[in-house]
Amino acid sequence: MMMGALRHPARFLRDHRLTRTRASAYLDGELGPEEQARVEAHTHVCPPCARFVAEVRRTVAALGALRVPARPLAGVGDRVIDRLREEPGRRRDR
Repeated sequence: MMMGALRHPARFLRDHRLTRTRASAYLDGELGPEEQARVEAHTHVCPPCARFVAEVRRTVAALGALRVPARPLAGVGDRVIDRLREEPGRRRDR
């Protein structure tokens, strides 16, 4: 397969750019069958692109593992209002 890629350097460069720009869509299964096959074939003959796709895969997995806060962090104004509401002797019907 590598020899075929080297015989067509223009195609190799196009597939190299395709792989770099569409790696996320490739991993998400959003490419059509032809582009999917091109990316797969290219990563078999281009170690830098294979490493790039693997790194994108690891990054996506790490981002997916991050905890999302149950409630968004309150801004300064929200915290001031909450604190005022908690003060003793403050009427709540205002």
